[in-house]
Amino acid sequence: MCDIFLLLKDCTSLAKNYCMKFKIILLASIFAGTAYTSYSQTPASYSGTSDAEADAIINLLGVQKKEAVSKLVSVSAKDSVAFWKIYDQYQAENRKTAKDRLQLYEHTANAYSNLTPAVADSLASLYFANRMGQEKTLEEYYKKIKAATNPVVAFQFYQAEVYLLTAIRAQIMQQIPTYGQLMNASKNK
Repeated sequence: MCDIFLLLKDCTSLAKNYCMKFKIILLASIFAGTAYTSYSQTPASYSGTSDAEADAIINLLGVQKKEAVSKLVSVSAKDSVAFWKIYDQYQAENRKTAKDRLQLYEHTANAYSNLTPAVADSLASLYFANRMGQEKTLEEYYKKIKAATNPVVAFQFYQAEVYLLTAIRAQIMQQIPTYGQLMNASKNK
């Protein structure tokens, strides 16, 4: 029983480390983008995080996430090759969703200066679509892993992904103020 608690503690620590690195990278990219905008002559020249920067962020996170999953999912030697092959395919397919999410965070931060009802509605729709796409991919790969290994390994994969995604989202949301928080802060000045 003690081993389970130690493993959970280790995985929680790894997830926190993963989330902290993601926060630093995300905030640094947003800050770099904001700094670039403020020093450029026209706001129209700002294009956000470049594809190369987004790819680098996503690659780094992919490596760290795979390491976390290796601690959260117990796969037998017999199923290991099939599991990791499918997991790598899952990560590759998820790259576009991750890139879209990164751009959505940037777009949201940039929209705060002029958040109209239409922009707010558009952002909400984009977040819903991104999340639904991610959930659809997760379910698709759960089924692939279940067919290639067994339902227990597939369930572990599902739990690990949900755990990591939830932890990452929570950490990001703790670092990025909501629009309401910014409005309340500006009223209190």
